[in-house]
Amino acid sequence: MNIIQIVGYKNSGKTTLASHLIETFTTKGIRVASLKHHGHGGEPAGISNTDSEQHRTSGAFVSGVTGEHILQLANQGRWELSQILPFYQRLGAEVLVVEGFKNENYPKIVLLKNKNDQHLLKSLTNILAVMTWFPMDHPSLPTFLKGEEKKLCHWISETIFPNK
Repeated sequence: MNIIQIVGYKNSGKTTLASHLIETFTTKGIRVASLKHHGHGGEPAGISNTDSEQHRTSGAFVSGVTGEHILQLANQGRWELSQILPFYQRLGAEVLVVEGFKNENYPKIVLLKNKNDQHLLKSLTNILAVMTWFPMDHPSLPTFLKGEEKKLCHWISETIFPNK
């Protein structure tokens, strides 16, 4: 399974780019899955005051609820990306588009909304490409401007799946 991370600060266009990537891969017949890291503190919406949350607070190390094509799992501890990946592999994903998890070491696209964000290019690893909201040249990384999502997605698709 190929993994592509999309990282950047809040409101930098991560979800928009993830949606474009998912559409690009799906159009080519590639089984694509997605995962969003809720990195803003607190629980994702819809967890509290549920029966499955009561199970978890009663001591279940993991609790889940499913219905209407949705599976939601809650863990006693923090979910690490390495714990989550086997679920996606088991489901047959060819590509997993991960939004967030900045410090993981998978190929990533870094989104820079302003020049103050450029420090991410020095602090993050395994950068595949950069998308910026401002003109910028980088000596060694392919760089795309906001608004060139389709061009970036085509480049990524050709890089990962050249024969599809």
